[in-house]
Parts: sequence; C-alpha cells; structure tokens
Amino acid sequence: MSNNSRPKTRMIHFSKSASVDPQEQRDINSSRGNVQRTVKVDGKDFELYPWGENNLLPNERLKLLRSNGDAQNLIEARADFIFGGGFGWFKHVEQNGIINRIPFSNKATKNYAKSYGMEGLNGLVNAMCTSLIETGNIFVNRTLEGKLPIYSVKDAIVCRAVKTTGRNVETWLMNSDWSSSESVSKNTIATPAYNPKNANLAETIFQLRPYQSGQAYYGFGQYWGEETVMWIEVMNFIAKSIGSTVKHNKNIAHICRVATAYFDQMIANAAAAIDNNDDSYDPEKEKEKVRDAFYEKVEEMITSESGPKVIFDECDMGPDGKMSGMIAFEEIKRSLNAKELQEAYDIALRAFANASRMLPTLAGVSDGKTIGGSGSELKVSANYQQFFRTPRERQLILSPFNHDVKTALNLPDDVFAGFFDILLVSDDKNPAGKQAKTQQDSGNQGSNSQQTDQEDAA
Repeated sequence: MSNNSRPKTRMIHFSKSASVDPQEQRDINSSRGNVQRTVKVDGKDFELYPWGENNLLPNERLKLLRSNGDAQNLIEARADFIFGGGFGWFKHVEQNGIINRIPFSNKATKNYAKSYGMEGLNGLVNAMCTSLIETGNIFVNRTLEGKLPIYSVKDAIVCRAVKTTGRNVETWLMNSDWSSSESVSKNTIATPAYNPKNANLAETIFQLRPYQSGQAYYGFGQYWGEETVMWIEVMNFIAKSIGSTVKHNKNIAHICRVATAYFDQMIANAAAAIDNNDDSYDPEKEKEKVRDAFYEKVEEMITSESGPKVIFDECDMGPDGKMSGMIAFEEIKRSLNAKELQEAYDIALRAFANASRMLPTLAGVSDGKTIGGSGSELKVSANYQQFFRTPRERQLILSPFNHDVKTALNLPDDVFAGFFDILLVSDDKNPAGKQAKTQQDSGNQGSNSQQTDQEDAA
C-alpha cells in the first residue's frame, strides 16, 4: 500500500470550556431587552436592563393578581406554607442518626432581633416569603450598623438591574415609577450589589431567586406564564358575567301585555253612563287617565323593594280574536346558569392552583366543596405541602442568615437559622390539632426539610 493510499489521521478538536460568561446576558422573558436605555444617576451613565418587554412585567403581573381574590388567596397560602410557624435559630444535635433541632437563643440573637423593632425578624422573613412567591425574586437592602448587617426587603417593582458582562449584577437601580421617563431621569437611585468583597459598605443590595434557565437577571414568578395568566382572566370574566346577569334579572322579571281594546271598552262603558251633551268630555284624555291608573296598580302589585320588575306592552288584539281577558303576564326567561358557571370557575381555579404549585386538594379550602375528602386527607395534603414543597425556597431565604448574619453574631457552628414547622395531627394525639416539628431523620424516614440549612452553612 502506497503512502498516498493510507488512511489519513483524523484530527479531533475538543472545545474548551468557557472561562467567562457570554459578553451579553439576556433574560428570555425580556425579548432581548428591546427597551434598554441609559439612565444617568449623579452624573454617571448606567445601562438599564429591562424587566419584560416594556420594563413593567412585575407591575402587570401583580396588578392582575390583585384583581382576583381567589388567585391572591392561593399565592398567599403558598407563602404561608413556606413561613410555617415563623423564623428562629436552632441548635442541631444528632442522636442515633436523627438530627434534633432545638430552639436556640442567646444575648447576641436577642439583641439582633431587637434591631427589627416590633415586627422583629418574623416581619422581615414574612416579607421575603411574600416577595419570592409573588415575583420570583427577593431584593434585600443590606445596611451595616456597626458590624451587624440589618436587612429590609425592597419592593420588586422598584428594583432593576444594570446590564453586566460578568456573572453577577454589579449595580441595582431603584425607582418608584419606571413607566415615567421624567421619574426615571430625576428619581433613580443607584446602589452597589452586595458581594463579600464590599461587605464593609454601609448600603448594598442583594438578590435572592431560584435558578431558572434563561433568566440571567430576574426570577420568573411561578404563576407568570401566559397560560396561567389566562386562568386569572377567565375567573375574572366569569365573575363579571355572573354580576351582569344578576343585575339584569333584578331589573326586569315580567312583561305585562294589555290589549288596547281593553281600554277602549272601559272608556266606551264610562261614556255610556254620562250625559252625551257634555261637551267637556274628551274620550282620549279619559283613556290616558284610565291607562295610567291601571299601570300604577299593576306596578304596585308586583314591585319589590329592589325596584320595578315589570315592563308594559300595550298591543292590539289579533285577527283570530285571542287574548280574551285583555291582559296577560309573561315571565322573562333567566339566562343565569349558576351550575355551569361555577364549574367553569372551579376548573380555572384548580388550573391556577396547579400552576402555582399548590396541591389541588388545598385549592378549594375556601368553599369546603373541592377538598376531595375527609379532614385527615386535608391534614396529609397540608403536611406534604409544607415539608416537601418548601425546602428549596426555605433554603434560599435562610442562606444570608446562615452565612452573613451567623458570622456577624459569632454563633456556634451547630446553630443555624430555620423555620418552625406546623405539623397537623389528629385530635386524639394533640387536642390542639397541631404540634411543632423540631426533629428530622438523616436517613429516609421523616422530613428532611431543614437538613439543607446545615449543609448550606457548612
């Protein structure tokens, strides 16, 4: 075999892993940031990265959420399950393979809690839970008082990111009205994003959000998808339809049909009883008086407190001579079908609950009809929702406490921030129907909802 006939060696090239992120990061829900703009703050230009196509996505979603009480109730219920029995510090003690969480406090934790006033740390954590569920983001203002970091939640509709080529946002812009160009140019405040290197700055902002593919800047609320938004709109449309139908049925209930010949006959009888030589007698005027008096009597007879429920239709007799008796009452058919509308509303409500990560059996608690079983089933669903559908969100919320605050307070290594759980039990086990859950199994038994706190802080 000649050299020319030998098979050539195939060169295989392996692409190297990128050591830096792409030059431009974009959120998939922002359509490539088509309203990016330069915002000048204190003489310095910042390139704003929009939240949504018009930079008002969170505003629009929250406005829609507030328009429906049932949707708002389900979202708040999600936050309730995350919050559980509230925030606390726990000493983790392992005994026989089981980690017992024992509530912990000392002078440092007590003094730190006093820094938050009457609402305390529970008020802060409650706001963090609500912001995460409603917007998919938590923006926290970190204020350094002495050496202690004090947190406060910034409203998500206020905060916007400055475009970055790095891995993290370096500056956050805040404005109460992003829809107004005048407000953006005059009232925007720039605040550096927190990172360990600038931990000594008096004011910084950090963002907490679950990782979502395609979301480089902002988290995406669980219920923000177009289909889920449609379910809220369906519920609102059904409610308005029922309201319109009820108002219509309240105003008109009957048609009173009266033959014109009825009044002609009454006038003829009256004319025959008076002196035909009376020139002042006007049959048409007398007919109007008789007609008005008749209508008033009928209206008085069937009018309710809510107003008149009758309309009048004076007509001639037909050629077949029907309408004998001269008067007929015809009931107007009602278009309201409450059963079908309620079924459609329930379908939309359950679909919204599923999209919001609420168990369907918990979606109908308010009306008591769609919980799907006994009280014991409701307890199982509530316990499942709390222990298996909250760990990732709880870990996210607790992370700054278990890293930043714990270090500042110089707490023991085996003390971690956590949530008090509410475990629903049968009345024969506890008359109160609930008890605090303060332990977990490190193996496969029981709940491991707090195990991540220790791992995350290690």
